[in-house]
Amino acid sequence: MNVRPYNLALLIVAMMLPGASAAAAERFGYSAAMQEVDSGNYYVHGDFGHGVETDFLVDTGSGYVALSRQTFERLERDTTVSYLREITGRMANGKLLRVPVYRVASLKLGDSCTLTDIEVTVMPGGDRNILGLSALRKAQPFAMQLSPPVLLLSNCGAEPVT
Repeated sequence: MNVRPYNLALLIVAMMLPGASAAAAERFGYSAAMQEVDSGNYYVHGDFGHGVETDFLVDTGSGYVALSRQTFERLERDTTVSYLREITGRMANGKLLRVPVYRVASLKLGDSCTLTDIEVTVMPGGDRNILGLSALRKAQPFAMQLSPPVLLLSNCGAEPVT
């Protein structure tokens, strides 16, 4: 059998992949299970504390955690939310939109990853909650493992959200 060096390298990498996920989990230290939906998107459960929990679409193309008006109203009623500023954001359709940015004390992802001082936006007419880079940046480095679906995180606090 004649195996070219390039093909041999691919074979070696392929043989190493099954053990790669265990090594990745150890490297990152924290994880949050994701749910894949029929559209091929992934969602992760988040807890702001005080009974305010929601599922987030994991979106690395979004600069901020974006909350629906309904989730934000629950959050504002039950936790400490601080207005920071207003920004102009470009939506996926190219439209520019002015949105307020708030600071939320903490967000817990999975069983043990607590992120603090998270910046969130409230999207007019938005009906889904999006986990964007304003939270993921705090947990960097991070990675998505798709089989099984897990969000791998670093730099998380272990204190519970109350």
